[in-house]
Amino acid sequence: MTGSRGPGTASTAADRDVLLATKLRVPALREGFVARPRLSAALSAALTRELVVVSAPAGFGKSSAIAEWAAGCGTPVAWLSLDDADNDPVRFWRHVAAALDRYRPGTAAAVDARSGGLSTPSYHAAVAALVNELVASAEQVVLVLDDYHVVDSAAVHASVASLLEHLPDTLRLVVATRADPPLPLARLRARGRLAELRAEDLRFTVAESGALLGAATARSLPQEATAALAARTEGWAAGLQLAALSLSRRPDVERFVTEFSGSNRFVLDYLTEEVLDGQPAAVRQFLLETSVLERLSGPLCDAVRGQDDSQELLEQVEQANLFLHPLDDVRRWWRYHHLFADLLRARLAREQPERVAALHRAAGDWYARHRLPDQAVHHLLTAGDHERAADLAGEHAESRLRRREAATLHRWLAALPDELLRARPHLCATKALAALVSGHLEEVEPLLARAEAGAGAEPEPGPGLGPVPAVVALVHAELALRTGRGGAAVRHAHDGLALVGRGDGYLDHFLRYDLAAGFLLDGAADAAEPLLHELAVHPWATRADPFFAARTLSLIGWMRMTQGRLDDALRIYRTALDTWARPADRTHQPDAGVAHARLAQVSYLRDELDAAADHAETAAELCRRLGRPRWQVTALVVAARVRHARGEHDGAAEALDEAGRLAARPGVAAPIAASVGVQRARIALARGRIGEVADWMRARGPAPADEPHYPREPEYLLLARLLVRRQPQQAVRLLERWHGLAEAQHRTGSVVEIRILQALAQAELGEPADAAALLVEALALAAPHRHLRVFVDEGAALAALLRELLVGRRLERLDGARDVPQAFLAALSAAFDRSGRSLLPAARRGAVTVPGLVEPLTAREKEILSLLADGRPNRAIAEDLVISVDTVKRHVTHVLDKLAATNRTEAVARARALGLLS
Repeated sequence: MTGSRGPGTASTAADRDVLLATKLRVPALREGFVARPRLSAALSAALTRELVVVSAPAGFGKSSAIAEWAAGCGTPVAWLSLDDADNDPVRFWRHVAAALDRYRPGTAAAVDARSGGLSTPSYHAAVAALVNELVASAEQVVLVLDDYHVVDSAAVHASVASLLEHLPDTLRLVVATRADPPLPLARLRARGRLAELRAEDLRFTVAESGALLGAATARSLPQEATAALAARTEGWAAGLQLAALSLSRRPDVERFVTEFSGSNRFVLDYLTEEVLDGQPAAVRQFLLETSVLERLSGPLCDAVRGQDDSQELLEQVEQANLFLHPLDDVRRWWRYHHLFADLLRARLAREQPERVAALHRAAGDWYARHRLPDQAVHHLLTAGDHERAADLAGEHAESRLRRREAATLHRWLAALPDELLRARPHLCATKALAALVSGHLEEVEPLLARAEAGAGAEPEPGPGLGPVPAVVALVHAELALRTGRGGAAVRHAHDGLALVGRGDGYLDHFLRYDLAAGFLLDGAADAAEPLLHELAVHPWATRADPFFAARTLSLIGWMRMTQGRLDDALRIYRTALDTWARPADRTHQPDAGVAHARLAQVSYLRDELDAAADHAETAAELCRRLGRPRWQVTALVVAARVRHARGEHDGAAEALDEAGRLAARPGVAAPIAASVGVQRARIALARGRIGEVADWMRARGPAPADEPHYPREPEYLLLARLLVRRQPQQAVRLLERWHGLAEAQHRTGSVVEIRILQALAQAELGEPADAAALLVEALALAAPHRHLRVFVDEGAALAALLRELLVGRRLERLDGARDVPQAFLAALSAAFDRSGRSLLPAARRGAVTVPGLVEPLTAREKEILSLLADGRPNRAIAEDLVISVDTVKRHVTHVLDKLAATNRTEAVARARALGLLS
């Protein structure tokens, strides 16, 4: 499976673009249209509010009224005519962005780049990107969502509600619908943010009815007849238009008005019969046969009817004012008025029921030939041709997933009969994947069971994503990643990759991605690294969408953190924020919240608390808006660590409380949820509440003899901290096992932390030499990547150990001392100073220390040392520094003492060995 595009791609793209353009066009006002300035004025007044709902039954002229206002309002109006396919939230927002892009160029690209991925609810990012684009604009634009009643997707309704919650001042929203949408209307109404136009507002007055009837019949009707028709139709636009069509062929107005009465349903039946029966036979048949189509074009109608005169008939029908509306300026695409189309379909089903399926099948075949699968599947399903619909769904499954339209794929497959799905295990597996991605989690396991039970029994699987067991393995791997089970993800991804060819297909890419992510979840960065390098240049991802390359970049940054390479991780995530989008909107990329959360973690470990706080705050807000609770939890935990480090204990507790509420939500992986409790316990331990921590540990259940497993490392290292204070020998044994795992997996950050805890344990056991050796190893490993907080967070006990090393002569005599640079020790000393636990005596704070110094050199002593290295005698030094010779002698004595040297030559040699001189 290569995902290559077949013949006809250019025409396919053109047809798709044309069809999309028809959805984005403000409906044209037909010849003879009756202007209603009172409605335009009402709409203008309503648009002082943020949301305008125009709600009335079919045929009340909602779209026409808004189109009339749009034609003369002087404000940019972005129009989107909705249909069934817009129940996919990704597609919905892609189409909304396309509508707005006409007035805010760049909106479509910005939203499309943020529309989520395999395991991401995408609409939150799309809404955030949309808001961000419009906030940057100074000019107001009105977005019209026409026919909103066709939307039944809870995800779409939730995302529109989210837009309303964050609506920028430069956007107003108009919703035209047959029924009130499930949006927070009551709350908006109470806050004065909602305006409403309803059937009572849209009804034609007697004067307006007279104008409509007169324009349609080309004659002046008696006032009494006009008033009677207006009353009997109750100002209903569709009824008046049908009456006008019928009246145009009836000379006896009074008799017609007398006969014309009853409910809307009666009026429709009566007038439809009048109108249809008055048409030439060819036009009548054309109307019935083409009523199955949502949109009409000459070639499409020819294919459906089996004729070649459709273009002429379309123009004839339009000229006859038979409720046919052009959708473009070149008369290529039209649509019937929705109500009229419903009437025609009902008449077709009553008069020619045997034709309905054949007409839909012909439409489906035409769309399939033109590689427009959405419309093709719709018509084939309506025709009952489930086999052909299933084939198309399988054939286009990868393209829907590549476009992040899993909800569309799920809707197609959900419409297929259960017995057909059972007979096609590859579609069961595909539906399980679509259900997982689109949020129908309750369906996933039963579908997987069906697919697994039927795998191998399907004689000739139709086109699809690939081998059934490989698709099943991908779904299992994704489920494992979502629940924090890295080992299970690795096993399933391995199983799947054994069944697919190494190439550029969807399955190959995502199985490799899940394999790498599974390794990282288990701490095996070395195993993940070659996979991530392959993914970075994987042909499918680089061809499919920049979003997939961005996901891989995010994983690479995570890998570098796991390896303890903080500088590399910092560079990767900064690069990600700079390259995933333009600078103006980079904060709203789907993974921008993740990047900021990771940058917060890295900055904290480097003791850059201001940067950590800023990134954590940004990440928490973005992840809240983008619907990513897992990363919101991560950001809040970092925020709590920063606040605790600053002594802001109430603020730390507040951040952890919020994180705890989020961590309780379904779908937040166990290690992420556990991080909240771990941080709460670490703060309690730092504040001396040992009993509270011990109670929490007992509830969690870790024991010193347990086998190490990386995802639970933070809990076990917390247990080690508790044991250091109570049972240090047990802490030593526990930490040795965890050190073995961390070192085998080359996780430098973990090795540093474990060595520090081992040093504290050895100090508690009265083994200062062992403690010192372990501490030097930790310093040497931490220095290249500026791991600072890992030392500072251990508090007073570690500060005491470091003080003995750094201001005494012990460090220089230990192996590894040369691997600890002076600059890192200076940074560590400054970090402890900021924490309130200085490593130096009060009189010497601010002086630079290095391993091997009895006491740090002052700035003046460093000047003296430099001149000694140049071979300058005391008198020359005194002249250079403008001080007395006695003062120079005193400084030289101090330098010799601090360097433990007996003469100048030895002092210079020791200074060079310690890195004080080049």
